[in-house]
Amino acid sequence: MEEGIKLMNFEERAKEISGQIIEDRRYLHSHAEFGMELPETISYVKRRLTEMGYAPVSCGGGIIADIGKGEHAVLIRADMDALKVEEENDLPFRSQRKISHMCGHDLHTAMLLGTAKLLKDCEDKLCGTVRLMFQPGEEVMGGAKAMLKDGVLSNPSIEAAFSIHVVTTQENGVLSFKPGAAFSSVDLFSIQVEGKGGHGSALEYTVDPIKAAVQIYQGIEGIVARESSMFHSATCSIGHFEGGELSNIIPQTAVMEGTLRCFDEKDRQRILNRIYKLLEGIAISTDTKCTAKMNSLPALKNSSALCEKIAPFLQEMKELTICQATLPWSASEDFAFVAEKIPTMYMLLGVGGTDMPPNHSPKAIFQEDKMHLGSAALALAAYQYLLEPICIR
Repeated sequence: MEEGIKLMNFEERAKEISGQIIEDRRYLHSHAEFGMELPETISYVKRRLTEMGYAPVSCGGGIIADIGKGEHAVLIRADMDALKVEEENDLPFRSQRKISHMCGHDLHTAMLLGTAKLLKDCEDKLCGTVRLMFQPGEEVMGGAKAMLKDGVLSNPSIEAAFSIHVVTTQENGVLSFKPGAAFSSVDLFSIQVEGKGGHGSALEYTVDPIKAAVQIYQGIEGIVARESSMFHSATCSIGHFEGGELSNIIPQTAVMEGTLRCFDEKDRQRILNRIYKLLEGIAISTDTKCTAKMNSLPALKNSSALCEKIAPFLQEMKELTICQATLPWSASEDFAFVAEKIPTMYMLLGVGGTDMPPNHSPKAIFQEDKMHLGSAALALAAYQYLLEPICIR
């Protein structure tokens, strides 16, 4: 290993700047913003990067900043957007808006700012380029796509990518990763059933969309429960079902919304095809019009080769406990779009404990004392990859 940068230097240096990482996190937490447009967050991140000597550039609604130079290039990503959840705690830096960072993206952004500082301090020892990717709109499933469309993986051509997500229900200071399928796909669907409204006393002049919608609901549940292999898991849930306003009136339309989650792409496509066939059949049998809209993310798959290369270096960090997960996580992540393009290593950093309220809960509390380890781990992963790039496309 090169004498100039030893493994522990990132960890030790990260601890020295942990106060700034926490300060960044608290500012971002108290100024939470939702969606693709994050003006206050963008302004703050650009200012901090400029103070460190970077030249941040706008990209797909987010920010990119490069450091180093050379033939090889690697990317590190953090998402910046918050949730439409009103925070319920008494933290002095709590969000005063009905928007809050209950998923932990404020920690992600602050950790990547910490990584930016660590890498800037050893820029002359980098054996290539590191691109920092600050992304909007993860929660609305649009940010990664927008940045990909705007060329986040180009000029220079990015070879591999790293990212960390914090988890309140994982023990503080435990960093886990799962080679292969790591996060499920998700298809958020909205199904509208159009019938013919009318009075409940004259049903012969109506076409009841609620009756058809109930059949669709039962049919979808049956597809997943009765047509899926026991060796391949999939879940489908309907979270919104609405039709009508008055007890004596047949409505014109009924609507249901839900999610399908799978780990296997063939399973996903088969179930989606069956759902569309179900809609066609019920539309014919009930004389209704059934339409569906989908907003989808693929499963996130980590590169086994990249994980195998980087994990041993992370294991040498003194304060960090490394754990290779045996099961994937049933949540979904729009970084999957990046993972489709290039090899990735997506990790989970525990910032709580098993008895803590989960991410997205209005009562979620994110421990801050191990955040610097996330900054160090990302810096170390990028640095070590560039020392010895591997062909893993």
